[in-house]
Amino acid sequence: MTIHLTKSQIGLDGVPAAETVLSHVDGERGELIIAGEHVADLAGRSGFEGVTARLWNGATGRSLSEANVRASLGAARQRAFARLADLLAAARGL
Repeated sequence: MTIHLTKSQIGLDGVPAAETVLSHVDGERGELIIAGEHVADLAGRSGFEGVTARLWNGATGRSLSEANVRASLGAARQRAFARLADLLAAARGL
């Protein structure tokens, strides 16, 4: 799969709020393009982890698979859950 990313500087009233090669919004045509694909097409084939992997690959040039993203997010959730009791205790009375 090859992703062709193009840089867009078009913003509200022609004033860009930010520059990116990862997405493009064309409000007049009602188009949102993420990682080189129309968002409706992308959403029909990919979940959160898949889109995250595509954006990471486009932004960094480093290969990251959907499975890697899923595993990393799962590990991060476990670390956060392990700290939850301490965080709730620290927040009591605030």
